[in-house]
Amino acid sequence: MSAAARTAVPLAPVIDREIDREIDRLRRAGPFADGLPLAQAVAADVLRRGRHHVGRDLLTQLDALRRSAHDRFLEAYLDAVLARRRDRFRGPAYLALPLLELIRDDHGLDHERMAALLMADVVRHERRATARCEARTRELRVAHAARFVADVDPALGLAWQPGPWFALSALPVSAEHDEYTFLRALQAQVMLFAGLAHTVRDATQALREDDVTAAVAELDGARAALGRATLLLRLVATTRRDAFRTFRRHTENALWPETHHRFTVACDAPNIEHRDSLTAARADVPQRSSAAAELDRAVTRLEGAHQRWRALHDRLSTAMLGADRIVAPYGRLFGTPAPLLAAA
Repeated sequence: MSAAARTAVPLAPVIDREIDREIDRLRRAGPFADGLPLAQAVAADVLRRGRHHVGRDLLTQLDALRRSAHDRFLEAYLDAVLARRRDRFRGPAYLALPLLELIRDDHGLDHERMAALLMADVVRHERRATARCEARTRELRVAHAARFVADVDPALGLAWQPGPWFALSALPVSAEHDEYTFLRALQAQVMLFAGLAHTVRDATQALREDDVTAAVAELDGARAALGRATLLLRLVATTRRDAFRTFRRHTENALWPETHHRFTVACDAPNIEHRDSLTAARADVPQRSSAAAELDRAVTRLEGAHQRWRALHDRLSTAMLGADRIVAPYGRLFGTPAPLLAAA
């Protein structure tokens, strides 16, 4: 029997009774009612069968509730559930990014810590007993994800979750075990590069305030974060080919994080009007000074880390996506000369 046949899930002819009860409760209670119980009931159905297989009758009813809801979290959650267009899910909707950002803001978490919490969830997922994935693969995934968490914050632990909506922010389109981890890794990658953009902007501001030492510290922090980004790629690389093909056909997702563009723009944006960048601030540091030399070494270290991440990313994208892979429009972050890069 093929992998597709094993994982095929028929469309449900009727709406789950618990979901039906929650829809009826919200209709009677009005637009300001708590939407969490409905979202939890829908999430149980999604995790059992996959978002792609949610019945169209249910989608119609959820759409009506979405238009009348006054709960930001429920709205963001339902946007992700209702995102199917021509039976394929796209970028931010596939990753439920609006819901993740609400959760992050609500708990005052920075992007890197949010990425660590996503990886802690991968550890929990892979440690659950399952016959659908061999133990060796699950152990490797746990090792990559746990190392990421420890690198971000050794005291974070693996049990804490930022509120009840966090568990609902993983919405696989299939019933494949691998997709949950794949999806969380992509979410963490988006968060990590969003944080990198902020870090580079902080370094730029430090240079504008003539604090080269602070700028160098920020750049070295960005370099360390790029090292952690390779752990996410290694985690994605454990996705089994048959499983990937099963859920890939329902999505338009790419492995290239959209927030990578923000990061590169923060580094060097020569063609974008009125946009400051690290390259522009660096040009104002007096040349041939010890501060300029220290800054250039930090820039070179960051450039080297980015090129190593990119090389691994491109190999993985080619292996997984083939002709469908997205080629990023940026080669280097700062246009650093190749001989200087080689010394990184």
